[in-house]
Amino acid sequence: MFEITNLAVGALIGAGMAWILERWVGFFLKQHAATDPEEYPQTTAENHFRPISSWFIFAGMSVAAAVLCGWRQWSPELLNDLVLVTALVGIAWIDRKTLLIEGRMVALAMALRLLWLAFFAPHQMLDSLAGLLIGAGLLYLIGFLYETFRHRQGLGEGDAAVLGLIGMWVGWQGLGTVLLIAALSGILIGGISLLRQKKANQNIPDLLQTQIPFAPFLCLGGLIVYFLQETGFSGIGFGF
Repeated sequence: MFEITNLAVGALIGAGMAWILERWVGFFLKQHAATDPEEYPQTTAENHFRPISSWFIFAGMSVAAAVLCGWRQWSPELLNDLVLVTALVGIAWIDRKTLLIEGRMVALAMALRLLWLAFFAPHQMLDSLAGLLIGAGLLYLIGFLYETFRHRQGLGEGDAAVLGLIGMWVGWQGLGTVLLIAALSGILIGGISLLRQKKANQNIPDLLQTQIPFAPFLCLGGLIVYFLQETGFSGIGFGF
């Protein structure tokens, strides 16, 4: 009975977090619609989200929170996990819709992570900060070199901050695996998406110029690596 109660309360928590995310994403879209109405001409209170996409987020967050509550049993780690999952889902959601990173969401998640570390795991503080600095610096360097040699932007400026945020949870040792998963999933899923959007008589070189949000794939890689680390899976390090 206690286990069922945990799962039910967790599902309610997940639904509540999904509702907060939906409001946050809607507010973000409204702000940018007001700032640049030509870029977001169709953004209104009624059509912020496709119903299927919105319900998928609600269902996914409810299931994820229920599983976490059943697994963590209301330990401090549960709060830490919920912050990460909520932040990465929100970041990926916004980036997929707008090709923009919500900096306030990234900053809030970083602040909550530091507070959690200060109260519950101060011995992990240095490793977390190293993950932040190395993750952000690594992706910034990759983007800088790509733009230098290809003379066009390959990564958004916010992607480095997202990898830095993920590094606060997985440590610098897990960043290489996060990037590997993000790159492979981006090539596979992004490639399929581009082919589905391909217009008649459109050349492949022109198709490859289409911008694809990278943050969702970083978020996917971050979640996979973090939970593999938490379940004791060995071999998740910078050297793969």
